[in-house]
Amino acid sequence: MAIIFTVINNKGGTGKTTTVLNLGAALTRKKKKVLLIDLDSQCNLTSALGLESGGKGIGDLLLGNCSIQDVIIKIGNLHAIPSTERLLDIEFQLNNEPGREYMLREQLEKVSDKYDYIIIDCPPSLNTLSTNSLVAAHYFIVPMQAENFAFIGLDRIMTISEKVKKRMNPGLQIAGILFVKLDHRTKFSHAVISNLSENPNFKGKLFNTYIRQDISLMESAAFKQTIFDYAPKSRGAEDFKDFANELIKRYGQK
Repeated sequence: MAIIFTVINNKGGTGKTTTVLNLGAALTRKKKKVLLIDLDSQCNLTSALGLESGGKGIGDLLLGNCSIQDVIIKIGNLHAIPSTERLLDIEFQLNNEPGREYMLREQLEKVSDKYDYIIIDCPPSLNTLSTNSLVAAHYFIVPMQAENFAFIGLDRIMTISEKVKKRMNPGLQIAGILFVKLDHRTKFSHAVISNLSENPNFKGKLFNTYIRQDISLMESAAFKQTIFDYAPKSRGAEDFKDFANELIKRYGQK
């Protein structure tokens, strides 16, 4: 059965899509079967994978207009479910459905035995779609930058996740906070990491791996490639390889 991770932060530009794309690629390099899901109407993951956002995708699946097999696309060693720019309108329709928070989980249960890992890219808001991802997931990952205002929204994420855990998904846990776009040279980044690591609410919940600043990570997505295809010897490739190793060590699928 797949271990399901959702990558979530209600602040934009925190590296969610970059994390989902390259973590998924790193896991496939370790012979893991991986399904990526784009749950964001901006379709950034869909675009980075070189997929079209105009066809059937996650929205059609959640509305019950197609089967999950109809929307899974194979890209190299990865499998993915694309998003659509119509997803905001679709979310409005979902809000009128009973049990709307469980729709993604119900669909993923049909294919969970086919994968080792399922990784969900969330929108930069704590909406119905993000709640769906938390209800479906075993763990959530919070990517953050070690910069001013880095903590904005973190308390909100933890509050929402606790409510989801209490009311809908008792097994939900935080996998960890992943620092991305990290510049080790700044004192401020060290101060942010230190303050968070000393917070008793996050004891043991900071990943040891940091994703360092690397222009190759931004360029690779623009060229619709993973970091391992675009710049296999880059810092970004090294960091995501290390992150995949840490994730496997912490959360199973040896």
